[in-house]
Amino acid sequence: MSISNLMQKKSRITIFDEPVICRFCSHDVFIPYEVNVNVEQPGIGVRHTRDIAICQYCGEGKFFGDPSYYDAEKDNFIWALNQHLLSVRKYKIKFSLYVGKRNNDKITSFIDKLIQDLRIEVENMSDLKGGVGVGVVLQIKLSSLNDIQTIRSIIIDSAKQMNITFKDLTIK
Repeated sequence: MSISNLMQKKSRITIFDEPVICRFCSHDVFIPYEVNVNVEQPGIGVRHTRDIAICQYCGEGKFFGDPSYYDAEKDNFIWALNQHLLSVRKYKIKFSLYVGKRNNDKITSFIDKLIQDLRIEVENMSDLKGGVGVGVVLQIKLSSLNDIQTIRSIIIDSAKQMNITFKDLTIK
């Protein structure tokens, strides 16, 4: 499998069944990329494609190559590079939120932002009784490689940017 066939997703990468390990933090979860670098003097335009994997724990970039080769003796191509995608987790999220008086546009904008940032699917939305201002209870579904803390941070940061207050937030 050449690097161009590797998906740019969180994964474990092996070369001849040996895992690629980060030299700084010793973890093995990476996102692989292809990068083009200028190998000559600027302006000449000679580019060289290099393979890099970004460690998902410390951010260190690890350059590597694909040593796959054709074995003429056995008349067989030996694949050296393999990618093992990490599983996509499914979450159900329920939260109650409040915005200022008569500001349903803010709730719609917040939901649109979550759809854009997290690709959520709204399961149910109902009005929240009591309290000051407009309130809703949202139930959403989400499939993601991110962990619960990352998802929680994205939701809370989006709400803070829009001056939306949470009553509660549950992620399962």
